[in-house]
Amino acid sequence: MKRRIALVVRPPTEEAKLEEVRRAVNALRHDGHRVSVRLTFEAGDARRYARAAARSGCDVVAAAGGDGTVNEVVNGLASTRRETPLAIVPLGTANDFAKGLGIPDDVESALRVAAEGTARPVDIARVNRRCFINVSTGGFGAGTSHSAGRGLKKHAGGLAYIVRGSKTLMRFRRPSAVFRVAGDVVHDGPFVFFAVGNARQTGGGTPLTPLARTGDGRLDVVLVHGMSRLQFIYLLPRVRAGTHLDSPHVSYYRTDEFTVEPREVVNVNADGEAVAGESFQYDVLSRPQLVIGA
Repeated sequence: MKRRIALVVRPPTEEAKLEEVRRAVNALRHDGHRVSVRLTFEAGDARRYARAAARSGCDVVAAAGGDGTVNEVVNGLASTRRETPLAIVPLGTANDFAKGLGIPDDVESALRVAAEGTARPVDIARVNRRCFINVSTGGFGAGTSHSAGRGLKKHAGGLAYIVRGSKTLMRFRRPSAVFRVAGDVVHDGPFVFFAVGNARQTGGGTPLTPLARTGDGRLDVVLVHGMSRLQFIYLLPRVRAGTHLDSPHVSYYRTDEFTVEPREVVNVNADGEAVAGESFQYDVLSRPQLVIGA
């Protein structure tokens, strides 16, 4: 069956990569699939394009870009009443969510998945009014993805997150907040960072919430609290390896609702995109998103 695919592309910085997208689109069109392409210019474009494509009745909306582009497309699809499947063509630096689905890095192969793969339901999490499909973080490192910038990511790849994180570590501090799980206070005081996972990894392959499953209707929450800078330095390799859950400074929860009430300004992101607020309420949407995987 031939599919009508709306491809939303965040233009890559390398001309060769953009040419690869062109060849892949032409290959699918040659096989009889109808592929329309929209290039983003500024923040919010991917969300608008995805919403419009879903409302037009297309079979698949494919997000070609990094985790931020995927996030915008997810928010666009979630704002409609149609159950339009999402596909992903990874063009970013980390592509954490796409890797978790087993989607190939090669552009044409990823587009083949969009045209021929099978969709399955995946939970959509939400922080305040922002939907996310992968991981939301707050505190240390939460501004790393955004502040690393496309230039650093281009030259350093996944190491950009580590480079930027090491600079952030030099300004290590512990903000304070009240954390509630399903309405009950689980921590009131200083913390280093927290992560709310719909999926397992973020920041270039770091499994912050290694037990998360995308279709279980639950949020996986990791909270790191009560440690010094030196203790945190020793913990970081375990965080990177996903073996941090048995640390006495780490708490892990699985819940339907999670709330953070900071006593000061705290950086929070959702799929690497900044989220503003004086408090942060997390939950899972009642309607999952159909996602085409390998």
